[in-house]
Amino acid sequence: MPVSIPPILTRQQTWLALILAGFVLLATIYSLVTPIFEASDELWHYPMVKYLADNGLSLPVQDPANPGPWRQEGSQPPLYYMIGAAATFWIDTSDLDTVRRINPHADIGVVVPDGNANMVVHNNKRESFPWDGTVLAVHIVRFLSILMGLGTITLAYALGRELFPAQPLIALAAAAFTAFNPMFIFVSAVINNDNLSTLLASLILLLIVRLLKLRDNAPTVRCYVLLGLAAGAGMLAKYQIGFLLPLIALALLIVSIRRRDWRPVIIGGLIAGGLTILIAGWWYWRNYDLYGDATGINVFLDMVGRRAVPADLHQLWTERDTFMMAFWGFFGGVNVPLSDSVYTLFNALAGLGVLGLLIGLVRWLTAPSTATTQRRDLLLARFFAALWPLIVFISLLSWTRQTWASQGRLWFSAITAINLWLSVGLANWSNRRWNARLNIGIACAAFVGVAALAPLTTIHPAYTLDQAAYWPDDTLEIPGERGVCFTEPGADNSALCAAYQRIDGDLLPGDYLKFTPTFIATGDMDRDWSIFVHLVNEDGLIEAQRDVYPGGGLLATSEIERYETWNNLIAVHLPEGLYTPQTLDVYLGLYYLPTGARMLPSGDSADPENARVYLGQIRLETPAGSVPNPVDVNFGGKLRLRGYEIGDRSVSPGAETNITLYWDALDDITTDYVISLQIIDPASLTKAAQDDRAPSPPTPDWRSGDPVTEARGLAIYPDAAPGAYRLMVRVYPAGDAEHPLRVVGDAGGQSEDFVLLSWIQVE
Repeated sequence: MPVSIPPILTRQQTWLALILAGFVLLATIYSLVTPIFEASDELWHYPMVKYLADNGLSLPVQDPANPGPWRQEGSQPPLYYMIGAAATFWIDTSDLDTVRRINPHADIGVVVPDGNANMVVHNNKRESFPWDGTVLAVHIVRFLSILMGLGTITLAYALGRELFPAQPLIALAAAAFTAFNPMFIFVSAVINNDNLSTLLASLILLLIVRLLKLRDNAPTVRCYVLLGLAAGAGMLAKYQIGFLLPLIALALLIVSIRRRDWRPVIIGGLIAGGLTILIAGWWYWRNYDLYGDATGINVFLDMVGRRAVPADLHQLWTERDTFMMAFWGFFGGVNVPLSDSVYTLFNALAGLGVLGLLIGLVRWLTAPSTATTQRRDLLLARFFAALWPLIVFISLLSWTRQTWASQGRLWFSAITAINLWLSVGLANWSNRRWNARLNIGIACAAFVGVAALAPLTTIHPAYTLDQAAYWPDDTLEIPGERGVCFTEPGADNSALCAAYQRIDGDLLPGDYLKFTPTFIATGDMDRDWSIFVHLVNEDGLIEAQRDVYPGGGLLATSEIERYETWNNLIAVHLPEGLYTPQTLDVYLGLYYLPTGARMLPSGDSADPENARVYLGQIRLETPAGSVPNPVDVNFGGKLRLRGYEIGDRSVSPGAETNITLYWDALDDITTDYVISLQIIDPASLTKAAQDDRAPSPPTPDWRSGDPVTEARGLAIYPDAAPGAYRLMVRVYPAGDAEHPLRVVGDAGGQSEDFVLLSWIQVE
């Protein structure tokens, strides 16, 4: 008689195993392709791990005036860092400062055409395998993060099985959407405390769901203990877990009411709450004792920085695109994006998921009443699973109002529930002709495809030098008038040479001036030099500039090998509102950031007085429009500044320049507003002039859509120090200068209550 051998894995388990294996493979690739410290805040997360490892898990005391290399991360709950420290304490990481060489010009949180995304200047020999020192420690902690991500995916599957036991496809899809979200993979592949908090938040949500599903049996002490252990660990992982504590209490109360038994809410609350306090209470007491704030959030904000003006709902709405980008995949220091088509695809799938949920809700509301007791229990558990993403989202809105944090990855605390409902929504589109497996299969294939390609097509190119295959003249000599050599001060021989094309053309404000010189290292350099490009007006004032390390930020000149050659794309942004028309001279040079010392250029085009080389000219043309220098600045939905003119942009102390502003009203106005004109140094806030007055005619006489021209003289203070200033415009109600109108900014723009216009030189 043949013996029946049960399968080792069921079909569901096989698919789950493939999902988990695929995640580990991709997360490993992401971890290896992403250079160390080139992930959001990893530059500061790891120094926190190192501090704990070097100091026996003792925590640093935060001082905003003297932040350590861990910066604001020293104000975060410490469990993730403690785990990392326990895994790496045995490694000699005294080489941290050598490996963690900061790129001082990095464009963090900004996408620019010429790269410069790297936050650290890398040495491939130092960071290549076999690893040791800091590099080894970083990769070990990254591996721990991958394991935490693996746990989160498993919990997504378990949550789906609990909430939709008759639809195993939902559980698999929730696991797959989590595993192959490119941003989730990226965060899971680097050092980030979100990995632990996401894991623990997912575990707590699963435990709450299981608690709510209990019907025939009373909760056990083991259930309460697990809740307390998970909640305590969560409160030591990230503050956001605190929003789950009321849900735990509410779930215990519901169980007590349903069973007509006080023990779940009293005994369960005492056990779970007691363990939470026992595990995490010391950390919050320490914060209160040190900073007078149990959470330490005020110190965190003092270090990370607050918004100059708290964001309102309109401002937050303008940041929706970057929020979703950082949920799907916005790599590096939030400066290495996927293509727009990928975001469109993912947002479309999310939109279909939301519509599918609405379809399912309508079907449920219009279906005959056949719900069983078990279904009512499931409905309650599902409600909690839907409530948690909403709570996290609202908390993010509140947090983002205070500081610059429009990053969708901060929503990952609820990612298992989010992807569960995405799966349900996509499945709801199925009918007899369109199978749910096909819907979800197509969506999963899109996630897998993008996730698999992103390391090769997006992440790796961002940190790859564009090496030139040859020097333009096939020799080390400068090719005619299109080149220059730079020599370090005090040296006899040149250290760096550049070949370039003469610059000439017409541009508009808002454009980029782009050009690509080819550089070759002709000598050894003992300092890290920065490239600068200045666009200078006829008064010698710098209207626009670009400062970068060579190679798009990828090269430190003290480590460049002699005769190394590369193409160096440079893109100089011409700010909106730049004064037009005018002609700008373009200069190129190199300087040493700590002292400001410049390399000395050779050649006929060199400017020895300023140690820079002349590249050519651009003509800044006036944009098409009905007013000079159009800017389109919306002050609080009331007034719009359409353009401006300045009579003299180079003035002496005591002299006067004429300012003309072109306005219109966006609505009929009943308030008397004052228009403040200031000539101010944006760095020091030193003022060279100020004139606050109501316009003529006063704003209550303005009618919506009617243009208003306001001209006034602005006198420079007699004691104004010479230098470069900018024209600032503010608008506030008469008698209430402390509450100016907020500028309604562009998408993702910082919220301000003023606008800076043209540069003005005080001679």
